[in-house]
Amino acid sequence: MKRRAVLFPALCLLVSACSLRAADPVYVGASYGLYKSTDAGATWNMLNIPLNSTFLKGSLLPHWLTMDPQNPSKIYMIGEAEGTAFFASADAGATWTIMPFIGMQPGGPGGANLSVDFAGQTIYISASSTTTGGNFALYKSTNTGASWTLIPLPNNQDAPLSQYPFGAPVESFFVDPTVSGTVYGLSNGYHFVKSTDFGSTWTEIVQINDDLFKSTDGAVTFTKLNIPSNSVTSVSVGAVSTTVYATGGVAGLGGTVLKSTDGGDTWTALQNGLFSESGVVWADPADASMVYVNDSTFTGSFYVSTDGGATFNKSEIPQGPPGCVPGNCQGQEIYALLIAVPAATTPPPPPSIFDNGVVNGASFQPGIVPNSWVSIGGTNLASSTDNWANAIVDGNFPITLDGVSVMIGGKPAYINFISPGQINLVAPDVGFGSLPVTVTSPGGTSPTFMVSSNQYGPAFFQWPDNQPIATRLNYTDAVKNGTFPGVSTVPAKPGETIVLWGTGFGPTNPIAPPGAPVPGGKTYSTTTLPKVTIDKVPATVYGAALAAGFAGLYQVAIQVPDSIPDGDWPILATIGGVESPSSVVLTVHQ
Repeated sequence: MKRRAVLFPALCLLVSACSLRAADPVYVGASYGLYKSTDAGATWNMLNIPLNSTFLKGSLLPHWLTMDPQNPSKIYMIGEAEGTAFFASADAGATWTIMPFIGMQPGGPGGANLSVDFAGQTIYISASSTTTGGNFALYKSTNTGASWTLIPLPNNQDAPLSQYPFGAPVESFFVDPTVSGTVYGLSNGYHFVKSTDFGSTWTEIVQINDDLFKSTDGAVTFTKLNIPSNSVTSVSVGAVSTTVYATGGVAGLGGTVLKSTDGGDTWTALQNGLFSESGVVWADPADASMVYVNDSTFTGSFYVSTDGGATFNKSEIPQGPPGCVPGNCQGQEIYALLIAVPAATTPPPPPSIFDNGVVNGASFQPGIVPNSWVSIGGTNLASSTDNWANAIVDGNFPITLDGVSVMIGGKPAYINFISPGQINLVAPDVGFGSLPVTVTSPGGTSPTFMVSSNQYGPAFFQWPDNQPIATRLNYTDAVKNGTFPGVSTVPAKPGETIVLWGTGFGPTNPIAPPGAPVPGGKTYSTTTLPKVTIDKVPATVYGAALAAGFAGLYQVAIQVPDSIPDGDWPILATIGGVESPSSVVLTVHQ
């Protein structure tokens, strides 16, 4: 697996926000292992990474390196040692967790093939698999590489759905360095797309060619840069956002490093002829004086500048392989470099829950029911908006979503939806009484909120105008016509059997497994049959049970009384002596 030197040349100038601070340490992935320097490249020490697996043997070749933007001690790497694996360290490289890739081959035609979201909870790679027919696609992990979820890029005229059912192949991708959830992708050479929800949805921004462009507004607009190079192979933004370095070939000068101090408007060639046209440059994002350059054509050609590119001195990576006899050792090629500097940002404020901010997820009234839906309102609850669509792993609902988690009564809740002002979740199997609730986000943990947990809290989910979500046995909607613009619907009829959808109807027999979709094949009926009235007239209740394939979602099957006239009538459910809200109305029409 050989990496191309190209590092997103047309896209690397999207955004930069850096402050001046020391760059320490620096990691390089070389031909025979991972090395670390704590003196800006003057000396290097090889990190001990035991390959304790029959899948991994021999020397380790690190191909890509990255880190958690919020914690530079959390280092991630894709490495090869006969087999290929994902490596994770939480202690700056002292110890490692190793997870071999099974059925996947990381890589891609571009260079940015391993990145971490700004909040530090989501890791992205590009990889091929049998699912993608050997084409490279974008994958993400929310559990530190234990499992990976395919993120389809949108199809286009060059990659139609009929030929690419997994989505357009990814050529390169780039994670926004300051905005959580935002990721950019390049497919088919020039289709540039953007997602602001961790890859759930995409928008094509622009079609680009092989020139160098920059954007200073989050990829809304682009400006072509007149760089005097016929083959830009890498771009890196320095500690000062207007300082940009590039490598490539310049007519009459050969391979060189170029520097701009005005955001790419004008360029100066540095060290003409010292490097080949396939060199790679890394500017320190925190120290304006530090620049690293590798000539990927020749082994042992790795240079460091401590004066902003004015001069470059060779940095000696120890020759390999480890333990080689002097005279038989070889210079090492550099495949990856990481400058472990935390994101220069003000930490987000801690979350806070509103007064009466923990409510039933259907009625939005105070109080919760174990294993049922809950909604939390507040401020700074999350730094982005996301849902669990791509975070359900092996059939288990997530207890953390983009760094956001909720504890109820000392147990983690199952997070369905997050936004700065609202969290939707399924409550864990907790007890009854007054229970503590806390929200934890990248900004910290909220003050404790006390909520009343009860065995029952029946409530129907609602359509507009306080109408209960109701369907017929064939799943057509039983709702007033005109409720949904452009859609014709038929309300419930007297004598008709309908199914009401709600939450908070209490325990079931058998008990459904927590934190996972309700299995099919058996009925998880409520231990007590609820009563339902329409305009105070009792309805026949055929049964109440959890809906298969969902969580905390109850189906209550009833027959609308024959005596109910046409009109909008209050509908109430009672179970365990607790009534659902009286504000819900069912439209009945003969």
